[in-house]
Amino acid sequence: MAALLLKIRRAETPGYAKVKRVIIVLLRMHIPIPQFAKPVLRSIYACHWSVARACRRLCVFFYEEPLFRSRCDRVGQRLFLWALPDVRGHAHIEIGDDVSISGKIGVSSGRTHEHPKLFIGSKVTIGSNVGFVVNEEVVVEDGARIASDCSIRDSDSHPLDFRHRLAGAPAFSSEIKPVRICRNAWIGTGCTICKGVTVGEGAIIGSRSVVMTDIPPYARAAGNPARVLVNPGPPKGDFLVPSLDRWPLKYATASPAC
Repeated sequence: MAALLLKIRRAETPGYAKVKRVIIVLLRMHIPIPQFAKPVLRSIYACHWSVARACRRLCVFFYEEPLFRSRCDRVGQRLFLWALPDVRGHAHIEIGDDVSISGKIGVSSGRTHEHPKLFIGSKVTIGSNVGFVVNEEVVVEDGARIASDCSIRDSDSHPLDFRHRLAGAPAFSSEIKPVRICRNAWIGTGCTICKGVTVGEGAIIGSRSVVMTDIPPYARAAGNPARVLVNPGPPKGDFLVPSLDRWPLKYATASPAC
């Protein structure tokens, strides 16, 4: 069967080529949608996702969030959770108030230290598919934002010397260095924050960057390895919405998250 399918995919003969064309036509067939049916189908589409999201929220509210709160050492008020985090190992987890975890995340810890700690401050936003490797300490301070697909790790998870890896040794204490993401920093999609790094207050890291050294406060950094592109310094003057922005004026007078 595998050999036959390969011949069809390659269209080795006119007969196989015709079979391949028929298969392609069948795969691309669809039901015609008359114009008058579109409003009804749009309503069904919206209803489908509304019901799915409502069921997800009920599952989180009655089952997944209580489980996660029980696993953590401390969880503040008004946690928003979209999926049950996958926590592997013995890390101590503390979470502040008004934290949003908008997708599935993972937390793993090894066997080097007795009390590895993950601290997430208040008003922190974490996207989906974010992984924390915590062998000593990872701190995410108040107001920080971590976009989807990021990896934040305080160790390499294994010894640097291949002989120790082959022997099954854990990461050594000397090779583990704490990570800190300071207040109001923003980590872009798909970034890797390596061991020993401090991302300064208000700094912004561009998507897919690999951060291997400290980033100064309020700097904009990107690249592999990440380097500082510009550092405008702390915000100056009043916080104002651009004149052409359509958002309500209340955002111009609101205080930034602290």
